[in-house]
Amino acid sequence: MSENGSNSNGNNNGGGTTDSSSHLIVVSNRLPVTLAQNENEWSFKLSAGGLVSALSGLKREMSFTWVGWPGKDFGQEDRLKINSLLKENSCSAVYLDDETAELYYNGFANSILWPLFHYHPGEMVFEEAAWEAYQRANKAFADSLIDIINDGDLVWIHDYHLMLMPLMLRKLVDERGLKGVKIGWFLHTPFPSSELYRILPVRREILEGVLGADLLGFHTYDYARHFLSSCTRILGLQTTPDVVETETRMVHVGTFPIGIDPTKFSEALQTEDVKSRLGEFERKFSGTKVIVGVDRLDYIKGVPQKLLAFEQFLSQYPEYVGKVVLVQVAVPSRGDVEEYQHLISNVNELVGRINGRFGTVEYTPIHFLHKSVTFTELVSLYAVSDVCLITSTRDGMNLVSYEYVASQRSNHHGVLVLSEFAGAAQSLNGSIIINSWNIEEVADAIYQALSMPVEQREANFKTLSRYVGKYTAAYWGVSFINELRRVSQVADELAQLPRLTPAILANKLGAETTMDGKRLFLLDYDGTLSATRSIPEFARPSPLALSTLRRLSEQPGTLVYVFSGRMRAHMDRWFRDLDVGLVAEHGLFYKHPQAARALIAAAGSPEANGTPSDASDSAESSDGTAAVVTHALDNGWSSLVQHKDPQWRETVLPLFQHYTERTPGSFIEEKEIDITWHYRNTDPEFGQWQANELKMNLERVLTHLPLAIVNGSKTVEVRPSRIDKAYALRSIMKDLKNIKFACVMAIGNGRSDEHLFAYLNTRYAKSPAFPLITSTVGRKSTDAKYYLPNVDSVL
Repeated sequence: MSENGSNSNGNNNGGGTTDSSSHLIVVSNRLPVTLAQNENEWSFKLSAGGLVSALSGLKREMSFTWVGWPGKDFGQEDRLKINSLLKENSCSAVYLDDETAELYYNGFANSILWPLFHYHPGEMVFEEAAWEAYQRANKAFADSLIDIINDGDLVWIHDYHLMLMPLMLRKLVDERGLKGVKIGWFLHTPFPSSELYRILPVRREILEGVLGADLLGFHTYDYARHFLSSCTRILGLQTTPDVVETETRMVHVGTFPIGIDPTKFSEALQTEDVKSRLGEFERKFSGTKVIVGVDRLDYIKGVPQKLLAFEQFLSQYPEYVGKVVLVQVAVPSRGDVEEYQHLISNVNELVGRINGRFGTVEYTPIHFLHKSVTFTELVSLYAVSDVCLITSTRDGMNLVSYEYVASQRSNHHGVLVLSEFAGAAQSLNGSIIINSWNIEEVADAIYQALSMPVEQREANFKTLSRYVGKYTAAYWGVSFINELRRVSQVADELAQLPRLTPAILANKLGAETTMDGKRLFLLDYDGTLSATRSIPEFARPSPLALSTLRRLSEQPGTLVYVFSGRMRAHMDRWFRDLDVGLVAEHGLFYKHPQAARALIAAAGSPEANGTPSDASDSAESSDGTAAVVTHALDNGWSSLVQHKDPQWRETVLPLFQHYTERTPGSFIEEKEIDITWHYRNTDPEFGQWQANELKMNLERVLTHLPLAIVNGSKTVEVRPSRIDKAYALRSIMKDLKNIKFACVMAIGNGRSDEHLFAYLNTRYAKSPAFPLITSTVGRKSTDAKYYLPNVDSVL
């Protein structure tokens, strides 16, 4: 429903078009219908409101079903009749028992999420029963939807009432094996800063719930930025300005400022009813400036602030006493709630005080209407007024500002004074932006608006009118759906990546049993065999990882190599009881397992003792890269660099120390060759900012040296250039060149592993039938052929 309480409806065409072959399912807390019973017959009436208007354009372009709660519970017989009636009108009901509906809607959504999202945490009253009801209600919505959803459907879920539903629906869709279902979710309120959001007891569950969607929409980038920050700080997820990277999916985030149907208001100005009422207002307020305010009587709308500012204005500019009035429409809202009763009492007291102080028999400064007004009355008030004053203390968008612009006459242009805390302030250039908490600033803005020259009014109106006329409600709906399609195509491409299952593995490995040769396993460590740890001492392998590696390495004809960014001293200590090959510092050092050394000796290779002598093939490698140079070390290790260069370390360390001192939680890890700056335990946003700055400074001072500056997982690493896991693997394969392999399997999770996958793909490109198995951990864009969801699935 429009916040002015009038019966607004709309049918304006928006920008863009959609694919008419798609089916859209819109899910909101309430169905946009009014049901009435006359004897045994039920009747149906479409309710009016902003969302109905916004989606009207989509409804004409694609098949459409609206799912929601009908407003109360019904008996089984009535449900059958209502369901039949709703189906005829492209609607579907979700039935909730009265207790669940009350606790879910008033107990949690409106008593917890609404005040929190609008920066009123003091109004929150968290009760476990209400949270349980919220979960039950969201589950009921998901269960109801799964019965009507089909392959390829678009699902658009709306608002804070249904923040758990995207994940619940995603799980049901996956369980049913439905293909190509695209899920979007849009928040019609602000999203608070992470510092405020984190006080919510169920903060993780709410975030994880909405991350089940493919696309998340917000009115402004501020709201989106706060959400992204919460995902980073609370869930520890990687984010970019438009993507959240979860363990298995990429969730896209976008800003979509909603609009209105401006033609509805401009056309209303031409009706006889509006012309007549407008004439009455003009006669009544002849010789008087009119300021209009239209708000629900809610603590987020700043009505007391508006009244105080008007009082300050009359005190500060006494020449306007008797010459300006404030017409304030206050639509009743939740009058049964104690906080709202206090608000009503406060507002009535202020109106009485101001009218008593400045009013006379002939002059009433404030005309206060505590009721809804008709659409005709609303448009007439907009059109007759000289100023529209909006003082929201926190507002998702505030469409009254748009309605006011759309209701201006060609020969009369009002001035819009708009709170910076309304989402519309970021879109409506041409308005006077105010801090609604600064009473004196608002009073000055009222004076500025009333005294603004006609030429400036006209210029501001043209700017505002162009925006409101272009970015309509229907444009908003089409834009969101088109973006949902676009990001879903990306998701569909990722979905093409098959999961590596035991059946696929058995099939691949079964094929190689008929071939003569060895099996080679190349396994990343951090993030693949073990959860990533920032402190090396805590990164030791689990008993399960060790036992898995032991069983694998003891299989006949099997060679296992573990790749890591850790130091070789750590690798030797952790895996000393296992016959596995080791690659340390992301490829700078490697060591063959005893089984490989025996095979090398039996094949008569020059590296028969397992420690290759210093040598370099003059020719290039088979893949066109420079030949690998190896240097023998102690304890079976080989190095791909000849020695440490203290010069560059002396340059890098002071920079690392500078940023460590200025970034709480960060630390330096000095390895034999590499130097790594870790910032996993820092403030996520500050740590990332510092890392970016550090990298820029490193690039500036190291540009003349053969070094690589690598962004890792919450790390910045400096190491010799060109050397990585793929480079180390080329050296290993050179040592094993006389050994025939029946299959090769590689698993990794990071960017450094992608080079290894690419190398293997190139090496075996001419043998497409060769059993090469490459898998990344987590579904992402990759050169691997498969994915595994997490570390547990690897083991």
